Amino acid sequence: MKIVLINLHGDTNVTVAYLHTLIEKAGFDITTIHFRRLVSELTPPTRRELETLKKVVDKLNPEAALMSVNSISFWNAVVISKMLADRKIVWGGIQPLIDPERCLDYADIIIRGEGDEAVIELLNALKNKKSIDKIKNLWKKNGKLIKNDFRPLVENLDNLPFPDFTDRNKLYILGDRVYTKNPLPHSKYEYNITFSRGCPFSCKYCINHYYNKTFKNKYLRRRSADSAIKELVLAKKMFPKIEVINFWDDVFMTDIKWLREFVERYKKEVNLPFFAYGNARFVSEESMLLLKKAGINFFDLGIQSGSERIRKGIFGRLDTNEEIIKADRILHRLGITRGYDVIFSEFETEKDMEEGLNFFLKLKKPFKVHRNKLAYYPNFEITKTALELGKISIDQVASINPDIKSQVMNKSEAEKVPLMNYYYFIGRKLIPNFLVKYMIEHKVHRMYPKLMTEAGELINRWEHFRFSFKNMFNMLYKGEFSYVYNRLFNKKEFFPM
Repeated sequence: MKIVLINLHGDTNVTVAYLHTLIEKAGFDITTIHFRRLVSELTPPTRRELETLKKVVDKLNPEAALMSVNSISFWNAVVISKMLADRKIVWGGIQPLIDPERCLDYADIIIRGEGDEAVIELLNALKNKKSIDKIKNLWKKNGKLIKNDFRPLVENLDNLPFPDFTDRNKLYILGDRVYTKNPLPHSKYEYNITFSRGCPFSCKYCINHYYNKTFKNKYLRRRSADSAIKELVLAKKMFPKIEVINFWDDVFMTDIKWLREFVERYKKEVNLPFFAYGNARFVSEESMLLLKKAGINFFDLGIQSGSERIRKGIFGRLDTNEEIIKADRILHRLGITRGYDVIFSEFETEKDMEEGLNFFLKLKKPFKVHRNKLAYYPNFEITKTALELGKISIDQVASINPDIKSQVMNKSEAEKVPLMNYYYFIGRKLIPNFLVKYMIEHKVHRMYPKLMTEAGELINRWEHFRFSFKNMFNMLYKGEFSYVYNRLFNKKEFFPM
């Protein structure tokens, strides 16, 4: 039985790579199609791109087309599902979990929650022409709406196969061109991995809030250190040019005993620099010394707001200002390069934002700030609250409004909230804190909002230019001449976001 898995989230997406392995090991003839620029895409698919995808799918002639769908990719999935209406369309991922009935307006079948066992049971039933009406985790419309309960969560993640990032049985679509090998070089030099599912926290803006509520706070599980190391050792053999590892777990170091075992083996058997996410509550002298010993090269810490009223009362985060400052001091003392996430929301007053900015000025330089705008997802509690209080309208909800394609704050949004532009200046060695404080106190953002936005954009563009320039020379050094050529001559599909 032929299956196509259409990937809307970039060729480094761990979920899609894992699903490919899972379905293939179950004996199905699967092809994964990485659709479009292989990285986050902010514009709708063009007619040319859709026509190319249709031709590829028709040539493969699968019995079913599978997609993992979230609120950002929802409308792309809708367009593709309508175009492939002669196939059995199956959606999984976050969107079917949080907004199932609307998903069934476009998909024949949705799988809610973990799909590991459900997708294989579904495909076997379709193959053998058996009823699918009682498959747990599955919803469908068949004259009437069939809504099946969740099955138990996977208890031992070590039993699951490793993701497949090779080019075998993969196709890559850029514009009207189809590649059998990934035309972008980044996958040769970076490896992406998760060793856990879930998060110990339930921040109200995050999918983990929904997971923890739906699955009674049992969603957080992790693989053994042995399993994670085995995957990385195998990855080094299969991709000998790997230079860095990206860990996409929500919080890297939730278990100090696990971390001790992992770091000891990682240093001996993998020994590559890596990126990881963390939370101030798990930052300790020991945990960060272990990560530094292992080779961490960038640590991203979620703060989201320097205002405790916003961070705790609105976002539902537990970390205090004191815990964040303590974590910052440890990271600074150990010389770990770090970035902090901040989210603007409609719940914030100017007083909240100024409080948040002044808090960030207490942190030790240098550090990078990632500016975001709160994305409101359907049926999240924070979304319901914002709608009830009139903070937002329904067209500000992701997947309701097809124009919402990113959480990153852009220039037009920054012009509406000029205080956010101060985050471009905070954390930089060459910009003294007293100058930023003076500008905040004297309301420079009110007097010159457009100038503030342009200054922030100038810094942002300069950083992007430096990164791109360095990246191109690095790629030239590695012999990636065709990639550099396409970048220089403005072939847009070759521009990673």
